[in-house]
Amino acid sequence: MYRLHRSLRKLGIKRGDVIVFVSLMALSLILGFLFAVHQPKPEYVSVRVDGMEITRLPLHIDRVYKISDDNIIEISGGSVRMTYATCPDKICVKTGAISDSQHSIVCAPHKVVILITGGRDDQSYDVITN
Repeated sequence: MYRLHRSLRKLGIKRGDVIVFVSLMALSLILGFLFAVHQPKPEYVSVRVDGMEITRLPLHIDRVYKISDDNIIEISGGSVRMTYATCPDKICVKTGAISDSQHSIVCAPHKVVILITGGRDDQSYDVITN
């Protein structure tokens, strides 16, 4: 312990600096946990075509929804995935299932965007912008 104290002194770090650093780290962990706990649960799947929301579906009800002849999504077990698309690369299908507002499914050729939103009327925010 004495060696550590002596090494920190050589670097110009004092006991008060260590106390402030540890206190700030503890405070940031506590605040991060509180923000993460109070995030609204994802409740809706927002389907947008060409920038306009065409429907909002509940995330807790399992169903298949046909967006158009080109795209079909499936809501199952609290997640959503694109099951069918006629686009050439099928990136939207390969994206797989999403279950939180941090991810989205995009079919660029058909201008389709699938988002998960929170329980509020607007889209839920992440921890940083909350």
